[in-house]
Amino acid sequence: MTTTTGSNRQPHASNGVNGPPQCEGTDIPRRATREAPLLSSGHQWWAPPLRVAILLASDLAALAGCALLAYILWARPVHHQSLAIYRPLFPLIMLFPLSYLHAGLYPGFGLGAVETFRRLSTRTSFIYLAIAAMTFVLKLPQLFSRMMFVIALILSVIAVPLLRYVVLGVVRHRRWWAEPVVVVGQGQVIRQLLHTLHEAYSIGYRPAAELLLQPETQPGAPQLLPIAGTLADAPAVAARGFRIALVPEDPQGQHWKLVELLHQYFRHVIVIRSLGGTPVLGVHVRNFGGVLGLEFTNELLKRHNRILKRATDLALGSLALLPATPLVALAAAAVQIFSRGPVFFSQEREGLYGRRIRVWKLRTMVPDAEERLDKHLMANADARKEWEQGFKLRHDPRLVPIVGGVLRRFSIDELPQLVNVLRGDMSLVGPRPFPPYHLKRFSPGFRRLRNQVRPGMTGLWQVLGRSTGGLGDQEALDTHYIRNWSLWMDLYILGKTVSAVLGGRGAY
Repeated sequence: MTTTTGSNRQPHASNGVNGPPQCEGTDIPRRATREAPLLSSGHQWWAPPLRVAILLASDLAALAGCALLAYILWARPVHHQSLAIYRPLFPLIMLFPLSYLHAGLYPGFGLGAVETFRRLSTRTSFIYLAIAAMTFVLKLPQLFSRMMFVIALILSVIAVPLLRYVVLGVVRHRRWWAEPVVVVGQGQVIRQLLHTLHEAYSIGYRPAAELLLQPETQPGAPQLLPIAGTLADAPAVAARGFRIALVPEDPQGQHWKLVELLHQYFRHVIVIRSLGGTPVLGVHVRNFGGVLGLEFTNELLKRHNRILKRATDLALGSLALLPATPLVALAAAAVQIFSRGPVFFSQEREGLYGRRIRVWKLRTMVPDAEERLDKHLMANADARKEWEQGFKLRHDPRLVPIVGGVLRRFSIDELPQLVNVLRGDMSLVGPRPFPPYHLKRFSPGFRRLRNQVRPGMTGLWQVLGRSTGGLGDQEALDTHYIRNWSLWMDLYILGKTVSAVLGGRGAY
């Protein structure tokens, strides 16, 4: 969870000492400010406007391309309309970036991928509906195609975030793209934060330096970031281009004194808290007469959200079944050619509320798979260690020759589970329905949590870790999904699944 406060840097009242005032109740030394031993933050004056310009160009290109494609697909062939009819609407395209700007999407740093997708989608839909309503209310003489608007809306909701994702993949390695931030303090929370920011590049922050709460006690100790000095160096650090400071939460509440001090120099101060599975998305701030309250809810356990998720499963599952059916038929024929026996197989797994469900798959293993696995693990210590870590083998001796690896790599063997989705046994997105030997390795609390939701064909662990993560990663990511569910997260995971499957990344 992050708590963000924003302010322009303001000089504090002089007290005869050059440097920040001492925070009462902390051990911050009060001494004269020296030049911080810090290289430049890398912040350039032209970087923020360049980020906005790149994202603006991406958004406008996606919107214009979708509108033109909708015209080509519908207005021109069906209504035989000239493109000139829609020329008066061209300037209205600027309403979209203005709405994105109001939503904080330029550049949108600190939001994360799911929240960025949600804001882009809702703002895009709102502007399209507003334009459609305006043409009706104003009774414009031209008859604009309503279906063209619908097609353009659907395409834009997909294309705008998708093109942003592509652009982000191109520019994220550029040093000037991410916002340099200074991290205050040390410890495990800082290490976790650095790992998160390195992996989740959509957040847009680049930890570049560290401010110590105390002078170094072990000058030769390894450091994760360059040391910028101590808190007394905060003014000099801010003057070198840092606008954001990250502060770990202190159980004793001393971090609020740090926030007050750092606010004098940094534009934004963000308090970092390790939540250990507590919900992050959808947290509501409550003011109890000066007492801060944070309201956590489990969105996926609400009845109306379950209905919404089920309706989404039925709609998208039915659409996906149409192209999946001939693909499954071709895959089944290939399995039959390279391995005698049934092409489909099913296993009992644990479903909603722990009840038993039968999950269907295309067969990718040879008939004597279990015997081959036992012999392989007994003869190969490295393979046994790999199996015990995540119940996966990169070189699995059980696979059907040639066909088995391909079906698994591109997850074609999972497509029959669309039938499970339509029957209500599974969901498109959710924790995977693991076999009993896999489930018993999880903690009892996590098993109780996952039993409250339907298992899924894909999930957060699959798109972020695929087969490379261990049991701890599976439990952490599935817990995060269940406690932070939203329709936007499901759509985001489905989009990431398509990308991961087409690229064949991490599955074996």
